[in-house]
Amino acid sequence: MSRSKPPVRRAAPDGLVISGLAELALGALTGWPYALAIADPQRAKALGIRSTARMRQWHLDLIALGGLTVLAGTALPGMPARVRWPLGVGAWTNAMSFGVLLLAPDAKDHPVYRAGVIGSFVTTSTGFLGMAGEGVKRWRAAR
Repeated sequence: MSRSKPPVRRAAPDGLVISGLAELALGALTGWPYALAIADPQRAKALGIRSTARMRQWHLDLIALGGLTVLAGTALPGMPARVRWPLGVGAWTNAMSFGVLLLAPDAKDHPVYRAGVIGSFVTTSTGFLGMAGEGVKRWRAAR
């Protein structure tokens, strides 16, 4: 007769980690239209992809920022909201700004687009700087 072990209860992942995982998943999915844009540029254009270079940037930015968000949330779980929110929002808005350009490359010159990108960069920078500051704070507290 074997004894069954009780199930191991794991803490739910931080919302920042879930956000990063979703961003990674979208980044993986954007590999399909990117491959299409390379293999069949005419068909990609018919589907609305106006810039293969921007498609690549969108794909890679989603993966990079999603991965970094997962890393941040895993390395420093329970970060304060003042760090978590700018990092999560900035990672998404920063990556998604390339999605806009693959459909409308000329948007890069529009003042509203530029203001959005600047806001996204500020938000992302605030989140990553806050993460670094939180890491230093925790490191000092543990010494």
